[in-house]
Amino acid sequence: MGHNKKAASRRDFFSLLTNKKQASAGTVKMLTADGKLVEIDRAVFEAAAKNKKASNKDIYDWMKNPSKES
Repeated sequence: MGHNKKAASRRDFFSLLTNKKQASAGTVKMLTADGKLVEIDRAVFEAAAKNKKASNKDIYDWMKNPSKES
């Protein structure tokens, strides 16, 4: 019986995240790495999603690596 209670609470948690009626139009709810639920501005989220990721060559060129000096 404890298993069903745990599954129901997990379902309730995810329904809170996906419920559009409760969230305001300007914020997005997300989980941090340490498990905290936070609300961030939608504009900040969309701007971060548009950022271009660095390529391996960009990272290699940026690093201070003794093997590059030869």
